Amino acid sequence: MIKLTNNLEEAKFVTHAGNFHADDVFCTVLMERFYENITLIRLKDYKDDGTKIAYDIGLGRFDHHGANYDKKRANGLHYCGFGLLWQEYGLKYLQKIKVTNPKKVFEVIDELLVTAIDAFDNGEYDLDAPFNIYTLSSLIELFRPKIGTNEEEENCFLKAVSFADIIFTQVLNDAIIKVETLTKIEKQAKTIKDKVLILDEYIPYEYAIFKLGLDIDFVVYPSNRGCYAAHTVPTKYKGFTPKIPFKKEWAGLRDEALQKASGIKTAHFCHKKLFLATAATKEDALKFIEETKKGY
Repeated sequence: MIKLTNNLEEAKFVTHAGNFHADDVFCTVLMERFYENITLIRLKDYKDDGTKIAYDIGLGRFDHHGANYDKKRANGLHYCGFGLLWQEYGLKYLQKIKVTNPKKVFEVIDELLVTAIDAFDNGEYDLDAPFNIYTLSSLIELFRPKIGTNEEEENCFLKAVSFADIIFTQVLNDAIIKVETLTKIEKQAKTIKDKVLILDEYIPYEYAIFKLGLDIDFVVYPSNRGCYAAHTVPTKYKGFTPKIPFKKEWAGLRDEALQKASGIKTAHFCHKKLFLATAATKEDALKFIEETKKGY
């Protein structure tokens, strides 16, 4: 539970008042999860004297606003308050809730959530897209009081924290699954033949194959839609450009039209962007790959 107070003596935690960001909001989520019940004060100004846990304010251990602050990750991105708190408390929290493989889960969350929030807050976030999109950090900012309304800032902050807590739960669950998948894919790596990974069940393999640096071009697996899928491997994680696309003459075709064009008996569908093809059997899913490779 989070209690907001105006009494500095009562507060055990301090962050800044005014416009809130994903940084201080997720810091609050982490502190509430670790300590369970926190009393927090939001101030316009504060000098960290070490008597309270102050984040994103105060120029202490968990603030990144000092003129000489230059604490960076190995990739060159600076830490912000959330990153600094995560380094101190993240692993301890995962151990506290008895997560399996806490060190690996810590690393996944740090890589896929914390680093992005750090980069956004420090002005180091770069999105290569021809349009503006909502990021997690910008979604948090949507909870700020709207101009022309009588919304109280403290209530808006707590709503943002509640939203961030839901997101953190989903990220934590996803990180746990990613670590489990890493173990499974690592064990199956020795079965890779001709740069094709064949799975006996569908598991979210994408992160694992890039994290493990596997040299593969295709993955075949039983789809939850009741058929077998042959999926290309993109040139980058979360990308859509396949290393080797399926044949362009199959693009967007289904069933009889695809069977006729491909010569594959149980062919069902080929995505028009040529990164996915499905068939009723594993053997026929592999035939999509065999036929495609003939052109390379």
